[in-house]
Amino acid sequence: RDAGAALGAAVGAYLWVKLFDVLASKKILERKLSRKVIHTTSGPFFALTWPLFSSSPAACYFAACVPALQAVRLFGIGSGLIKNENAVRAVSREGDKGELLKGPLIYTIVLVVTTALYWRGSPEGVAALALMCGGDGMADIVGRRLGAGNKLPFNEDKSAAGSLAFFIVGFGMSVGFVALFHHLGYMEMDAGAAAGRLAVLAAACTVAEALPVTGVLDDNISVPVLALVLGSFLF
Repeated sequence: RDAGAALGAAVGAYLWVKLFDVLASKKILERKLSRKVIHTTSGPFFALTWPLFSSSPAACYFAACVPALQAVRLFGIGSGLIKNENAVRAVSREGDKGELLKGPLIYTIVLVVTTALYWRGSPEGVAALALMCGGDGMADIVGRRLGAGNKLPFNEDKSAAGSLAFFIVGFGMSVGFVALFHHLGYMEMDAGAAAGRLAVLAAACTVAEALPVTGVLDDNISVPVLALVLGSFLF
């Protein structure tokens, strides 16, 4: 069962990214938007496949193979071992294949870690995933469109609109996953009991994402690591 679920999730993940490869190649979707939609949705869609896996202790490792395969693919394309210009257009900022070895590769590695080590019973694990994917992704999408007149005083590359989107989407997605996994019996804590602590996590990660340190520390590292470390004290 777990091997079949992993195969199905891997095929679904490939087709999802492939869709945006095609949209970017045909210039139907602007490259930066394509990249951020993939960032925002891929992790959450993958987490929605977790109920397909069994209750076996090994199930999380089968599931972790899905982002691990994507990490291998990104490494292959980014290093030049695999030629895929459509993927480069869809996932990179500036069309440089080397970019795939940075944020996108880190993103998939974080998915491997949260899946294999935290899995369905961990509020901080699903919060880290939700904040990195939904929060950070929507912050960029909203910030680019609505943030021109409300730049943050300590970081002109970020905006109040983007930070608000980060908090709302990241917090909402975190609560949604806790509610789902509690309902399915994987998580002891329900969404009501977790909401306050999830709000603290979302607020802390919103601040971390807004700090002018992106050139030194990628958001795909700072946001989930902060969520996991702080969450270990809160839950």
